[in-house]
Amino acid sequence: MSTAQPHGHDPLLPSKRARRRWTSLQAAAIAGLVCAASWTTAILGLSDIPDLDATRAEVVRFYATGGSSLNAVALLQVLVVGNIGFLWFVGVIRARLGLQEPKMFGTVFLGGSILLAGLIFLGAAALAAPAVLREVAGVAPDPGAASMSRGFASIVLSLFTPRVGTLVILSASALGLRTGALPRWLVILSYVAGIASFITVTVSHPVVYVMPAWIALVSIVMLVHGVPQGPAEPAPSAAPAA
Repeated sequence: MSTAQPHGHDPLLPSKRARRRWTSLQAAAIAGLVCAASWTTAILGLSDIPDLDATRAEVVRFYATGGSSLNAVALLQVLVVGNIGFLWFVGVIRARLGLQEPKMFGTVFLGGSILLAGLIFLGAAALAAPAVLREVAGVAPDPGAASMSRGFASIVLSLFTPRVGTLVILSASALGLRTGALPRWLVILSYVAGIASFITVTVSHPVVYVMPAWIALVSIVMLVHGVPQGPAEPAPSAAPAA
């Protein structure tokens, strides 16, 4: 004997509710906050290395103990969590905008976000490489090689990453302005922060933290104001009278 489902009952409703929870604004905002905290913590920790003008003796002394090696491995794990949160943040934002998303700005936003995540990985790996070598091989890295690795990381994190981050900020601001997803004051602030970060012509380490700060701010605004679900379905037009 077949058991009829109650009227209006959807057997897939529990899974749909779970999917909506994972793609909700709250999930995106939490992912953004996790990303901002993880990026800031990891880059701050990995940047605790000798300056580029450090002497060979200072470099050897820094990597002589294994403490920095263990910290570097742990901080790289934190960075992975941050990148996952960032990509989840981007994916949910684009899904919530739906048909309202202008294709050009949406494509730039997605492409810039993927490139930014890759640069964060690359720069952090260069920062951590000498310490990880100490952990794996059990010997201090060559001071010259360690200095080259730090210089490479500075180029990636202080020159390339802020410029690509500006691309993400400006494209997201354009999306927010065109769709009304972000308040106007936040769009203006994003434009100012993005342009200021882009025109910085020196290897300035603090500009690395502009992007995490912006992601955290947008996440908080999302929790407070939300993002539009997308355009409503057009109502069916009445059939012409015969």
